[in-house]
Amino acid sequence: MNAAVFVGFVTAMTFALFLLFKYRLGKVIWAYMGFSGFLIFGILGGNICMQVLQKLDVAVDMVTVSVALWNFTVGGVLLTFFWHGPLLAKQGYLISVSVIVSFYFSNIPEWTTWSMLVAMALYDLYAVLTPNGPLRLMVELAQERDEAIPALVYESRGTGANGGRRGYARVKTDDDPSGASASSSYDPSMADEGAQYTLPDSIKLGLGDFIFYSVLVGRAAMWSPITCTFCFIAVISGLVITLLALGLYGRALPALPVSIALGVFAYFLSRFCLEPVIVQWYAREFMCG
Repeated sequence: MNAAVFVGFVTAMTFALFLLFKYRLGKVIWAYMGFSGFLIFGILGGNICMQVLQKLDVAVDMVTVSVALWNFTVGGVLLTFFWHGPLLAKQGYLISVSVIVSFYFSNIPEWTTWSMLVAMALYDLYAVLTPNGPLRLMVELAQERDEAIPALVYESRGTGANGGRRGYARVKTDDDPSGASASSSYDPSMADEGAQYTLPDSIKLGLGDFIFYSVLVGRAAMWSPITCTFCFIAVISGLVITLLALGLYGRALPALPVSIALGVFAYFLSRFCLEPVIVQWYAREFMCG
């Protein structure tokens, strides 16, 4: 029930943002996202900061904490949403958003977490692949207008020879402004003629996908380091498979389903099958030694 309510809310918000984008109310979207970023960095991030200081028993005066938090919040909102700055700094702030949001998601009941992840993966399929999916409609409208979608995007650029560009096709990824999913669009004009397979030189992952990846790995880490490692590898493997499929088929693809499916499978396989065997083997070796 909780997962259904959450997906319903995300769907409604995505369609609302699509309508705002359709009627060229991009400033409203950016204002909403800036306000949300201010709350995430300042309120939610500040609460986590206080918990960490209390956990580590670090004595810091409130004035210092307030000034540092204010600078971190304002700098994060401006650099993430409104200013062009160093890519590394923007990546750091986007990772901070993912950590903060996934931390609070990790506090919900375990089975609610897994049902929510599965439900979001299914929603991602609907939003990207179906003709009336909100994300697909938004991407098509952006391509028709030749405009960028107001969205939070984590970007990673290649550093190979000749700038990492020769012999590759550019893959642009526009994420769902609701923070729920991501899709990718392929530009064949960047590919060399006769190339059978194309790989991206610039990967832009929607921050919503980044957050749900973090929720999955964070939930696995709450069980054991072994399960966390298996889930981490599964999520990365799913992302690689998605990128390869993107380069092969050259069409919009959802970023959540493969990674979430592999991650959920790896979690339950590791927790109930592999980890008991590993623990028993280690215990026997310890007793024999």
